[in-house]
Amino acid sequence: MSNRYDKEEGYCKILGHFLTFDYCRTSNKGLPCSKVLDCWFQQFPIQEFISEHYSKEEQEKIFEPPKAKILSLAEILEQAQERLKNK
Repeated sequence: MSNRYDKEEGYCKILGHFLTFDYCRTSNKGLPCSKVLDCWFQQFPIQEFISEHYSKEEQEKIFEPPKAKILSLAEILEQAQERLKNK
């Protein structure tokens, strides 16, 4: 994996402040954030970077539509309940 752009800084549209590309490149369970194309297209050829460094399967994971918030919350609650049961 190329870390050529890792120190570049850009504005994060999700968090609302500036971050390094390194953070954006790894923030989604080791994959880039789903907004990576929107946030970085002006700094460097981000589409090219994604195509060169991530497989088709990884790209599908990166750009899959987010789950509905209620589903995410339900999953978090289930995980918390499981942890409590296993204590």
